[in-house]
This record gives sequence, structure tokens and C-alpha cells, in this order.
Amino acid sequence: MSTKVKSGDSINIPEGCKAVIEDGKVIFQPEFKDADYVPKRGDIVVCTYQEPYSAYKETVTAICTGHRSEYGRYDCFVIYEHGGIIKRNKGIPVVRKHDEYQSKIRLATDEEKEILFDKMKEQRLYWDAKNYNVFLERWRAENNGTYYFVNAKFEVETAYDKYSSKDDYLYNIGNYFCNEYDAKSIAMMLVETTNKLKSILLQYHDKLGK
Repeated sequence: MSTKVKSGDSINIPEGCKAVIEDGKVIFQPEFKDADYVPKRGDIVVCTYQEPYSAYKETVTAICTGHRSEYGRYDCFVIYEHGGIIKRNKGIPVVRKHDEYQSKIRLATDEEKEILFDKMKEQRLYWDAKNYNVFLERWRAENNGTYYFVNAKFEVETAYDKYSSKDDYLYNIGNYFCNEYDAKSIAMMLVETTNKLKSILLQYHDKLGK
């Protein structure tokens, strides 16, 4: 539903809501009290809390998983310590009404979200808003750049990424490395795994007596 207004008009904000401007529209969102707010999966929040038994306060921007750990913390995909670094799979304190070290938590503003996303990008981390998850973008060579892969004989080969179907396939299945050392490490692991599988299969046939 839309309401036509002209310059100078005013609209009363419904009780229990706040006005947020997005894409040229005024949206009424429900307000919450810190102590009553429980972040959902995908909520991007700013939390300020005091370290127990100290005067030090920490402020972080975080993307919540929607899960509360048994240790009394809200689990987060990522946490950005303001002025610090991005940390993955950490938690922020749960807000309690009568806690001596009560934390303050609220939804992040658009500007705060952008700062978080920029910091994440520096570490090749990206927020998938559609699936409510954080993913790490894997390295890929530039056009005609060099990469390494393991062939069917578990030997390391060098290739030039021309963004062909073969290059895409190797990248998508993870058989794609930026240096020879990593490719050789995986090749050795594959050889060991194959030898173990071969041993298991031969033992199975011995038991069958066939």
C-alpha cells in the first residue's frame, strides 16, 4: 500500500516502530529492546560489550547464524572488531537484562554493513544474502594465467586458464591450485587414499574367496 504525500506533509510513526529510508521509501520497522532482542540467521548487528572484570569495552559488527551456543553466546559467521580484523565462526555475548557486564546489541545501519562487507572482501569473504551464508572465494588465475592440477595418474600438470569448459570443470571440482607445492601435496594424499582403497577391496575379495 502506498500513500501519496507532498513536501511538508508528516506521518505519525506507528507505536513500537521506527522509520527507515531505503531506496527512496520510508519503511516502518519494529523497534526492539536490547534485552529482548534475539538475532535471527542473517541478521547483521552491532554489539558493544564490556570485558568481564575490566573497564575495556569491545564493539563489533557481526553476521549472526541464528544459533545460541551453550556458553551463552550468539554464534556468528563473521565478526569485525572495529579497527581490527575479521574473525570467522566466533560468538558475541547474549544480552541479559540484569547483567553487570550487559552488552548492547542492535541491527547495523547500511553504512556499517558496507564497512563490514569491505573488510570481508579484503579476506575474500562474501555474504550470500540469498542463502544466508558466508563463503570464501577461491583463487583463480587471470585469463591465460598459470595454474596446476592433478591428472588421472596422480601427476601434477601445469595449465593455462583460458576459461574453457575443462578449466571451469577443474576449478569447480577443486582440482585447481595456484602453486605446485599444494598440487603435489594433494597428489600424495590421493595416492595414499587410493592404496588404502585398493587394500580394502582386495581384502574383501579374499573373504569372498572369489
